[in-house]
Amino acid sequence: MFQIHTKNSIEQFSTMLKRANNAYVITGAGISTSADIPDLEHLSSSIDISSETALKNDPQQYYAEFHKLFIDPVFENGPTDSHRFLAKLEEDDLIKGIVTTNIDFLHELAGSKNVADIWSNLNRNHYLKCGRIFPIETLKSAVPTCPICGGLLIPDPVYRHIGIDENAYLRANQWMKQADLVITIGSNGYYDNIPNDINVININPKRNHFDQRAQLTIHSKSDLVFDQIYDYL
Repeated sequence: MFQIHTKNSIEQFSTMLKRANNAYVITGAGISTSADIPDLEHLSSSIDISSETALKNDPQQYYAEFHKLFIDPVFENGPTDSHRFLAKLEEDDLIKGIVTTNIDFLHELAGSKNVADIWSNLNRNHYLKCGRIFPIETLKSAVPTCPICGGLLIPDPVYRHIGIDENAYLRANQWMKQADLVITIGSNGYYDNIPNDINVININPKRNHFDQRAQLTIHSKSDLVFDQIYDYL
C-alpha cells in the first residue's frame, strides 16, 4: 500500500511551487513505471540491452527484447499523466526545465521543451555503417536498418553504453545553480548535484535518500498526486 497523500501536503506543494521563481524537476524511473517501462538499474533481461555486441551478434533477438522493454511501452502506454502534467507546468511557466535519468523520451513526447536527458534518449539513433541519425519513430521497425546503407540502427544510450551525455549534464548543472526549488519524482539519481540551500519536494512511493533533505516528502505515486494538484495552482 502507498501512503495516501493528504490535502495539506497537496496545498503545501502548490504553495511552494507558486512561490518559486526558478523551479526545476528531476525525474527517474518511478515516473515511467505506470507506462510499464523498467528501471535500467534493475533491469531483468535475457540479453544485455546496453551492449553493442549483443545487437550485432543477433539483431532480431536484441530488438525483440528492446521492443518488449522500451519501444512498445513508449508508444502504447506513454506518456503518463505525470509526464503530461509536467509539460503543462512548463507551458504555464511554473517550472523551467526537467533533468531526467530516463532514456524513454516521454517528457518530450508529452510536450516538454526544456529537458536535459543526462543519459541521452531514444530520439537519437545511429546507423552503424554510415553514421546517419534518425528519430525515435525509426525504432518501430522490427529490426531497424538504414534505407540508404543497409546498416543496423543503434540507440544513442546503447551507443554511449548508458553513459553520460556531457552537454545535457552541463545544462542540468547550470539549471541547479539557478534553481530555488527542485521537485524530485521517482528518482534516486543526481542527488549530489543539488546545492544544499535549495528547497526540495520529493515525490516517491518508497523512502529514499531525498527524504533526508526534502522540505516536503509525499510518499505516493506521482500520477495520484498530480491528479489532484492542478486545481490548487
